[in-house]
Formats: sequence, C-alpha cells, structure tokens
Amino acid sequence: MNHTAAKHILNTPETLVTESLQGLCYTNPNIRILEKEKVVYYTNVDEMASKQVTLVSGGGSGHEPGYASFVGNGGLAASVSGHVFASPSSSQVLAAIQRVQSPHGTLVIIMNYTGDCLNFGLAVERAKALGIKVELIAVGDDISVGKTKGGKVGRRGMAATALAVKLAGALASRGASLEKVKEMVQHVIENAATLGVAFDHCHVPGSSSFSCLAPNELEIGMGIHNENGFLKTDMMSAKDLVNKMMHMLLDQDDEDRSYLNLDTDKKNSIIMLVNNLGGIAQLELSLAVKEAVDYVLHMPYLHLERVLVGPFVTSLNMPGFSITLLSVKDHMMLDLLDQPISIPGWPSAPAVSFSTEILGNPSKLKKTEHTVDDFMGQVSDPDVMEAAIRGAAEAVIEAEPRITDYDTVLGDGDCGQTLKTAAQAILSDLSSYNLNSAPKTVLGMADTIEQSVGGTSSAIYCIFLNALAGGLLKHAKPAVDASVWVAAARHALATLMTYTKARVGDRTLMDTLCPFIETLNTPGNNLSEAVEAARKGAQSTTHLAAQLGRSSYLSNDQVLGADIPDPGAYGLAQLLAGMFQHV
Repeated sequence: MNHTAAKHILNTPETLVTESLQGLCYTNPNIRILEKEKVVYYTNVDEMASKQVTLVSGGGSGHEPGYASFVGNGGLAASVSGHVFASPSSSQVLAAIQRVQSPHGTLVIIMNYTGDCLNFGLAVERAKALGIKVELIAVGDDISVGKTKGGKVGRRGMAATALAVKLAGALASRGASLEKVKEMVQHVIENAATLGVAFDHCHVPGSSSFSCLAPNELEIGMGIHNENGFLKTDMMSAKDLVNKMMHMLLDQDDEDRSYLNLDTDKKNSIIMLVNNLGGIAQLELSLAVKEAVDYVLHMPYLHLERVLVGPFVTSLNMPGFSITLLSVKDHMMLDLLDQPISIPGWPSAPAVSFSTEILGNPSKLKKTEHTVDDFMGQVSDPDVMEAAIRGAAEAVIEAEPRITDYDTVLGDGDCGQTLKTAAQAILSDLSSYNLNSAPKTVLGMADTIEQSVGGTSSAIYCIFLNALAGGLLKHAKPAVDASVWVAAARHALATLMTYTKARVGDRTLMDTLCPFIETLNTPGNNLSEAVEAARKGAQSTTHLAAQLGRSSYLSNDQVLGADIPDPGAYGLAQLLAGMFQHV
C-alpha cells in the first residue's frame, strides 16, 4: 500500500544522519564525531583504552538512542552510523576501530543483520591484518524468526543488544579481559528473548512511499527495519496483547521459538526490558509494563529482578514496543547492570531493584469530614430535590451525543462524555445523599463529580457547588426556601468568578450560568424565566468569538463559521432545563 510521503525534520535525506550526530555531540561534551566516517567516540577514549577493553558498536541509523547515544564512560568507546537502516561501510567501521583500539583488545558488538555482519566483519579482519587485537560478536534475540525459518542466519538483533552493551561496558570498565567481555555478550545471546509488536510501519525520511497496516490491525514480530512480522491480527486490549507476547516468550513447549532455558521447578531470576520502538506514548508504554509485570508475577517459576523501560533500540517513529526477557544466572549480572553509567542513551535513574509493593496506604490519608449541622439547611420536600437532581442528570445524559458533536467540531471532543460520566455517577450515588439537608446534598454531588471525572468542567462545577453549599449555610433560616437558594446561587457565582476570568460574551458556560442567576435575582422573575434566559444565553454563543477555552486557539472565522453553540454552555442549559421540569 503506497501513501504520500510523511513529514520529517530534515534538510536533505543525505545529510540527516551526520547532522543528527552533530546535534548529539552538541548536547553531550563527552563525545566527539568524525564527520566523514559518521563515527562518534568517547572524548577521553585514549585514557579509557590505556586501562581496559574498548567496545565498538553501530549499524544503520534510525534506532536512536542505539548506538551513538551509548558512547561514554562505562559504555561504548565508539559507534559507527550508516544511513537509515543501512549498514555503514567497512572503511567507516575500520576508522572507529583504529581510533579507539586498546592494547587490552577491542570488542565489536553488532546486531545480527547480514549487512552489518559482512561490513563490520570485513573491518575486523582488516584491523586484525593491521595488528589490532579485535573480536566481533553479533547479537540475535528476536524470537519471531523461529529456529526453522532462521536456519543458518539465526535470530535478528533487537533490544537485548542494549543489555549486552551495558553489561559488557560495565565488565570492561572493571578491567576484564577481552575473552571475558565477549563471554558476557555471548551469555546475553544465549539467555535473552525479545518479541516486538507494531501498530503500523515506520517511514524512512526521504522515501516517497511507505506501507501501512489496516486501521484495526497490528503485527506481532515486526522487525526494527520495517520487516514484516509473523502474525497480523486485529487490535486487542493491552492485557490480551501483552499476555500473548509473554506467553510466546516463555512457552517452553514451542520448540521453534523457545530460546529461554528456564527450569519450571524452581525460581528463575529474570530482567525485563520494555522498549519503545519510537512512536508509543509513555502513558501507553507504562500500561504495557504493568501488564507484562502482572504476567510474570503470576508465573510461580519466575522472579523478576529488574524492570527497565524506555527507548533503547527504536525503529524511527514506529508505533510499537518490544519486550525483552533476560535470564539471570548469577548476581554479578545484576551488579553490572546496576553500575552507574554516564551515557545519554541509558536511563539517568534506572531501577536497581524490583518490588511489588506499589500501593500506598489509604489509611494514612488525613480526611476532613463535612461538619454540616443536621439542622441547618433543611428542605421542606426531599422528594422534590431528588426529582430535580434526577431530571438534571438524565437531561445531560440524553444531550451527550449533541454536546460531544459540538465539542468535536471546535474542541477536543470530551465535554459530552465528561458531563455524562458525572451525571451517571450522581444518579448512582443519589440514594446515599442526605436529601433532607440541602448543603449536604450539594456537597455530596460535588464530591461525586470530583471523584468521577477531571478536567476544566469538573473543576468549575465543583467550585460552584462547594460555594453553593456555603451560601446555603450562610443564608439558611435555618431551613431553605426559594429565596435562600437564590441568595446562595448569587454567592456561588461571585465565588466562581474569583477563580475564572470567563464572563458573559466569552463563549463559555458563563454565558448560560450568569443570565440564569441574574434572572433569578431580579424581582418578579421565577425559575421558568431564569431557565429561558439560560437557554438564550447558550444559544447566543453560536455568534460569539471564543475568548477562553480550547476553541479560543482557533481563528474567529473557524469558530463563527461552525455555527454551533459552545458545548459547555449548551450542556449546562440542558441540565437546568431538566432540573426545572421536576421542580
């Protein structure tokens, strides 16, 4: 499926990688760049090389922060970048090896892809011919390519490579030999498994077209170079998706894809890395973490030692993530993983432990209960108040589709659902309110709204209702009648105006609320006239330019051209009309 090219920040596709590396160096004084070779190396590499084995990695660009951002003390000595998703040349790699070579040896760590294996391999052989002590190892951890399909090629390299670099870098910094450092990477390869999922393909800067998944489709096993996965299926819940991925990673009976050697008769220590492939919001990625951890906690033979999350090895802007599990065979691995590191691509404050104790103790909360006198603010007919509340809530629920439609045109589309959710919560809690007390009932509704929804509308309604309760207590005789309600409403509006700059004419719910309360407080007027004034106020917003709220960011032509009322103003008018029908 071909599509118009996506939009990117670039000058030219040809210079993007070099200029991006320059930007990385500007933000990190501990690295330098060899521009022609696209090599980033550690500023103090000569001192590093005199003391320890040095590490080199790299490959095609587009996987940032891997691997240029893994260069630094405790990490790589150098990284070599090719064009997007394309291996660097052997000459580039050789330049990196020559710049960071160490008498203790240099280990080149790459991901298992044919182009990288050939070009990095050629560079290593050329370096050996020059007398440089250097070894090469390729990380393969992707289980989507099974043993049968992978054949001689083996698994593709994915996010476990980041773990391999971290562990090898920490071990090398302690003076370990080249052989020992290489053994550590080999241990990661033999005890790691990664599986990715994507909700669409990424787009390579400069390309004229790209493939897309169907709107309701996801792909499990997609590679970090846009390679197809092994299973396309419909979108599903986060829990179902992560459970499916975790089952595939841990299934010891799947001879084709079982790469983790776990003893189900005892506890197996594991490290989990949840990797953002580039285009997943942190909000959603943390949900994936939660579901993956929950899955592990239900496996009696697993003991979770660490959870790492973030972008480690990305695929440009691919909307997807991968899960890596690494079996821990000794405590030294955890010690190496936890060793502080000063590289830009590693979390600045990674977890150095894991605990299931994530829930706070609600008994420690110091709550202040409402202390309204039961004899203040008594109502003459609780049934009428109940009917008024029910009528208002039901009117809002009925009006939700239209409110949502209005808010979708000029806002963010959530106003209708917010009001509906609050109304449904109030109906659910209605039986628990003390309907004999007007202030207690109003405070109860405010608490319900605050606990059921958030956002601007919730805050406005809650401020008004809390102030209304205060006004009822202030003017109660001690019972409440129509005059007390009117005075309390006037008090609540005055209070609300100290918290918002919105006034009549600004295209907000104040265009409904202010006329309603002003009419109530005009001698000779009644509730019917006030509700009509509210309706007219809401309708007037159709012809008003927005001064506040989300629609204020739009042009006046857009707002006025839509020819619709403000959704908040309209919703409040419907609420008041529903209330009036039952009073």
